[in-house]
Amino acid sequence: MTDILYETKDQIAVITFNRPDVLNVFRRSMFQNLLDLFERIERDDSIRVILLTGAGRAFSAGIDLDEVSHLFDGAMTMEQARAELNEMQELTRRMVSLPKPIISAINGVAVGVGAEVAISSDIRIASQMASFEFAEVKRGLFETNGVMHRLPRLIGMGRAAQVMLTGEKISAQQALDMGLVTRVLPTEMLMREALEMAKALAANAPISMRLVKQVLHKSYDLDLEAVMALETEGTLECIASEDLKEGVTAFLEKRVPVYKGK
Repeated sequence: MTDILYETKDQIAVITFNRPDVLNVFRRSMFQNLLDLFERIERDDSIRVILLTGAGRAFSAGIDLDEVSHLFDGAMTMEQARAELNEMQELTRRMVSLPKPIISAINGVAVGVGAEVAISSDIRIASQMASFEFAEVKRGLFETNGVMHRLPRLIGMGRAAQVMLTGEKISAQQALDMGLVTRVLPTEMLMREALEMAKALAANAPISMRLVKQVLHKSYDLDLEAVMALETEGTLECIASEDLKEGVTAFLEKRVPVYKGK
């Protein structure tokens, strides 16, 4: 069985974590496989949006502990462990820097790397059966993959402190209430709605979407003047693009624009 399924439809890359018998826990190889897929997607101009989900009843229940037990049993030096953790964190770096929007359709439990992948996405929607846990404190571990940076920015410092210090399970409705996800849907509607959202994004101007994603990710760490300077540069880039001309022309002609990302 392939650990990660990949298909494309209507300018959308659909990536499915595919180990349903073990709640889609990640093997070490899946990190590199995902990085390779993201590299392939970035080079493919026909792909505008990425959609992540899980097979079965889980998004992902974390990492396969049998494969990373060497990190905890004294078999590695601290420097070796540091290097391996850095390799795992490359997944977050790649997702955040990818110039195409990523939607996570969280179909079930998201724990550990599953929760980390979800919060590294640009948009998160969930089924009613979804749940999240940042349970490292219950295992004697610590957050990785940018959780300490991204989670407070998504749900606020107080809520982030609560869910990370308690390790409590967060239901889909709680996730919606705190802003961790933007929609909660019946399980049978999740992928249909996720694909509809992805199609809507794919119809937008790729240059504009790339710029929105880039500036949003920088905005928390910059002051107002710095953000407005980035807005100016982004607007100038759009003004110089063919897509702006197409967008205005399509609006005047009352038709759907056909963007080329140029």
